[in-house]
Amino acid sequence: MRFSIVGCGALGTILGAHLLGAGHEVNVRVRGMRLKQIETNGLCVNGLRQFSGLGCGSLTINMPVKEDILVYAVKTYHFEQAFSDVGSSNPLAVFSLANGVEKTRLLKNRYSESSVLGCMANFSGELGSDGVANFTRNVAVYIGGSSVHVRSIVETINSAGINTISSDKIETEEWSKFVGWVALLVTSVIARADTGATLANPYLAQIAATIIYESSLIALKQGVTLIDRAPFPVATISSVSLADATRAVIKIGEDFIREAPGHRMSAVQDLAFGRELEVEETLGFLCKEAVSFGLDCPCLQMSYNIVSGVNHIQKSLKN
Repeated sequence: MRFSIVGCGALGTILGAHLLGAGHEVNVRVRGMRLKQIETNGLCVNGLRQFSGLGCGSLTINMPVKEDILVYAVKTYHFEQAFSDVGSSNPLAVFSLANGVEKTRLLKNRYSESSVLGCMANFSGELGSDGVANFTRNVAVYIGGSSVHVRSIVETINSAGINTISSDKIETEEWSKFVGWVALLVTSVIARADTGATLANPYLAQIAATIIYESSLIALKQGVTLIDRAPFPVATISSVSLADATRAVIKIGEDFIREAPGHRMSAVQDLAFGRELEVEETLGFLCKEAVSFGLDCPCLQMSYNIVSGVNHIQKSLKN
């Protein structure tokens, strides 16, 4: 089984390095400075686990994607370019590590529905300017779908060292992470601080709790029942009073301070490096869904305006 990974930021690098370390074939599709770094040094990881160079597997770069397990490790706003880079392909199975729930629909527009898997990736890292990925959290990757390859993919990634679980309710897993992730996206963009400090702040915690509640209303209209998953017990937070929900978010922040000090949301990293933020396929998607269902979600709309404004300035400075 060969894996082709499109994009080698933090998560793509961490996944690829683990697979190589376990002796598997990995083909990465990258461009620009990242291409030069990998050509020179391979896939390098520190933090929870350390990998240097090629590992004991076989690493290829920008080879055609044939009957591979195809993994998109780029953000959804890069999908169009990534599809163009990959070109015509017929993977055994394909899934995305990106945030949000729109990614699966985009993949199904490109590939046969039976080959597209859902994925909820709850592991974290940060790619340094030297090309080394710092592996900071290894909670779980949930993968599910109708493909006969789901079990073997899950077993392969899990045995390589990234906690991976097969799910027959993958839409629930994706939404339950997404609802908490959106709350963290907004508060992190406002605070531009470590995750722990952001969530432990009572003012930002209240905003996060409100976003989770409003997002849960949209999930319910979608026919999705949320569940509690680390780090956000979104089902519980969305069903209690605002005061209790805020206290729950503050506790999560305190847990991050204690257990994952220095952890930063990817949006904070993007702001620091002048990169575009994930807005339209995440917050924008939720706001459109709220309107279509006739839901009043003022905190989500305000959050969309704030993050979109920051993103507009970010892109203007880059240009």
